[in-house]
Amino acid sequence: MEVASSMRDLTEHILTSYNVRTKALGDLVSDTRKTLSDFTEERKNMGQEQNKHLSDFKNGLAASVDDMLNGFRKNRKTMGDEQTNYLEGFANDLTKNTSGMLNRLLKGRRQMSDKQVKNLGDFVNSLTRDTSAMMNGFKKTHGEMSAGLKDTLAANLKSIRIYTRDKLKEFEKSHGRMSDSLKKGLTRYVNDLAKDVSRLLHGYDTDMKEAGKSWDRMSSKLSGSRMKTTAPSVEIVEKTSTVQEAIEKKGLKQKKAMPEVEIEGRVLEYINKHPEGVKVGNMEMAFGLPRMKLGMKAKKLLERGRVRKEANLYYPLEAFQSSRLRVHGSRFSKEKH
Repeated sequence: MEVASSMRDLTEHILTSYNVRTKALGDLVSDTRKTLSDFTEERKNMGQEQNKHLSDFKNGLAASVDDMLNGFRKNRKTMGDEQTNYLEGFANDLTKNTSGMLNRLLKGRRQMSDKQVKNLGDFVNSLTRDTSAMMNGFKKTHGEMSAGLKDTLAANLKSIRIYTRDKLKEFEKSHGRMSDSLKKGLTRYVNDLAKDVSRLLHGYDTDMKEAGKSWDRMSSKLSGSRMKTTAPSVEIVEKTSTVQEAIEKKGLKQKKAMPEVEIEGRVLEYINKHPEGVKVGNMEMAFGLPRMKLGMKAKKLLERGRVRKEANLYYPLEAFQSSRLRVHGSRFSKEKH
């Protein structure tokens, strides 16, 4: 029948579209999981890289500060040693010169007048004052130089602390902005993905509802057309029968159409009697009913869990007690009848 063939083709197209959409949904879920995993891995690697850079910067800065401090200490020690050596040399020379001068003056003391003695005392006192002033000047200059070095070192340390603090704050701000940007991007992507999945699921639901409505309308039209259509009468020359046979034949013609519930019960009974499996075509030959009606009854039994199906064969439940496949109320079977 062309109608049955068209209906089978329509069912195959619906099932193919359903399988394609199901595969697309599975691919979308896989891509989503992979994208989220990549985001997590990238953020982890970025955090590790930033931590490494910050650690390298701190180590380099500490090494630079240590080198600078060592240089200051070395220069200060060198300058102090030079000043001490110079002062000691000057004091030794002064002592030698003074001692020599005093010795010469003592030798000629008897020949000196009182005025000369006084002049000599004044010279000695002046020399002592000059020497003391010079020593005090050396001490003051050394103290000022030490204070200057100390102030310079303190200023440099302060600038280094400020620079380090600013760099650390800059690292923290940069890391915070980067984390916020990643969070916003990930949230936006997840929201868009949820919307796409929702639209896709809504499209699935709408397509299935429309397919169900089309199926029901087609079944109703086919049932109505079948009831309106009358089979052409054929004259057959029959052999003469007895009165009893004529009465029985007339009673069979006057039987009413079989109720739907009875058809379903007979289909279930027929399937239970064939544990080896039965096709819808076999039931059509056994009951003399349309294949489509028998297929719908068998499908209802399958949805209710009364029978099992493998390929295009229906089996009783007892024949599949050890089966691993469990079908729970699928609207459309993946195998055609």
